[in-house]
Amino acid sequence: MANELSNRFNGMFHDWDHFFNDFNHLMPAFNAENQQLKSDVVDLDDHYEVSIDVPGINKKDINLNYQGDTLTVTATKHASNTEKDDEGNVITRERTAGRVQRNYYLPDVTLDKIKAHVDDGVLNITLPKSENSHKQQITID
Repeated sequence: MANELSNRFNGMFHDWDHFFNDFNHLMPAFNAENQQLKSDVVDLDDHYEVSIDVPGINKKDINLNYQGDTLTVTATKHASNTEKDDEGNVITRERTAGRVQRNYYLPDVTLDKIKAHVDDGVLNITLPKSENSHKQQITID
């Protein structure tokens, strides 16, 4: 009897989890975790390295802009094809389309030497620093 009650109790939570997961798929704008570019930024002596996860996004749908010491990355993901049953009804649609943008403050970059490429779903950007931006230790008198 205790085991049966435990199974019913767990089943109730399972049903609630499905309800709220389905709600997130219907309202993707509220699921902010999926709407942000995940990235790593490294500040080296002579350049910055930025790596951004862009799985499923074609490089022609990524826009890079550097202005006012800020790198802006904009990516657009287009709607996916959906699987349909015999009547043409959607069986599931979990992947969403949309546009995401992220800004990175990276001062003193040499504009004409910025390089970017996409490899295995990761956008890698190298931003060389200008000659006068190297750090220098200052002695206090």
